[in-house]
Amino acid sequence: MSDLQIVLIILGAVIIAAVVIYNWLQERKLRENITDEFIVPQKDVLVEEFYLDADALVEKEFADDVHKAEIVDKLNTEEEKTSEQIAEAGDQVALSDDEIINADNNEHDIANEVNTRANKEHQIEPTVAAKIDELAETAAKNDTAKNDPKPTKDFVAEKNILPAEFEPIAKSSLPDNVHTQIDLTAFLFASKSINAKAFFDTAKTTMKGVGAFISLHGLDEQGVWHIIDDTATDAQSYRRVSCSLQLADRRGPVPKPVLNKFQFAIETIGLEFNAHVDWQSKQDPAERAIDLDKFCMDVDQLVSIHIKQGDTPIHGTKFKGLAEANGLKLVHSQFRFFDDSTADTPQFILVNADNQPFTPEGLRNNVVTGATFQIEIPKVKNCEQTFNEMVVIAQQMANSLGARIVDDHQKPLGELQIEKIRQQLKVIHATMVARGIMPGSDSSMRLFN
Repeated sequence: MSDLQIVLIILGAVIIAAVVIYNWLQERKLRENITDEFIVPQKDVLVEEFYLDADALVEKEFADDVHKAEIVDKLNTEEEKTSEQIAEAGDQVALSDDEIINADNNEHDIANEVNTRANKEHQIEPTVAAKIDELAETAAKNDTAKNDPKPTKDFVAEKNILPAEFEPIAKSSLPDNVHTQIDLTAFLFASKSINAKAFFDTAKTTMKGVGAFISLHGLDEQGVWHIIDDTATDAQSYRRVSCSLQLADRRGPVPKPVLNKFQFAIETIGLEFNAHVDWQSKQDPAERAIDLDKFCMDVDQLVSIHIKQGDTPIHGTKFKGLAEANGLKLVHSQFRFFDDSTADTPQFILVNADNQPFTPEGLRNNVVTGATFQIEIPKVKNCEQTFNEMVVIAQQMANSLGARIVDDHQKPLGELQIEKIRQQLKVIHATMVARGIMPGSDSSMRLFN
């Protein structure tokens, strides 16, 4: 071992020893400081006897009696000064001549008098609350929008609206086919009537290239919304107009540049017609679009039940006859099941498993190896009931054709799997209702098309 190594070892040992000694000294100093600062209580109230100083208590009671007597004397002295107010605990309480004369020397009567006056002061509060309730009810009756919440007491109180001046805010009323959750809506308030045809032509030019679903409406003197489109005439005019842009669809959320372009176009139109622009929601439209798209992805589910050929081939003619016997109609190369209440929108469809279109000629000359029942959950008002009806028809057709019912993985679909699907349908239905977008409604059909 060289001299250098020995020196380094000794130096390291010295450093370690110095650090240990320094830490020990610091710890000792800290312990001494804590010991010096700690105050030992003279008495322990938990173990020692409790001592009550009766003499001090008597003196305090006597002082209180003297103080109370002074208060009574003061009241008697100010008996003739009925217009003045007596200061008590920071609140001014006015006492009448009769109340002062009837005041007793007992301190409880004095306290009762103060509480009585305080209660009278606070009686104003329930009166104001009742008035606010009345205003809220009046606003609710005047609110004709189906999709917007009713005005609340907080709203009335915040606006400080008097009964004679109260009228519902215009932006709380929306056209029937405009939805607060789906659309970004702007209201234009003009001092002069806006020509419907001129407004449509200006909007068409200004919003050219926006690339999103936009709807325009005008509110007439009777409070009825009318669609403003290419059929608008010069005879139609409105002082209040709404412009709405759908925030999302099955293609995804509307991009932020498109939203900015729409907002800029609305502000430009407002300047053109000398109208004040008021947006229905102050939330960031880009965030609303993304949130709406996420909601759509969660609930936009397609439920499928497959009929697979068994030991014997399924002839197309027999398949077509059974489908029609169960209420399905061949429309646009697929069998569709319609409900009486929704004649234009099928409740569920039946398509060829080979991705080939169903045609009368093809069914007459060919066999069917398999078919698929499909139901789009957001487009059906009562998805559970429709699903049950679809299962019954699928089972009847499968039994008549000697086929099997399977799932998407070609595994037999039993009652247990069907019940699991029912539970999922209930969850999706409840999610849409909680969002305010009713399944099968016009808004839902527009959102999921």
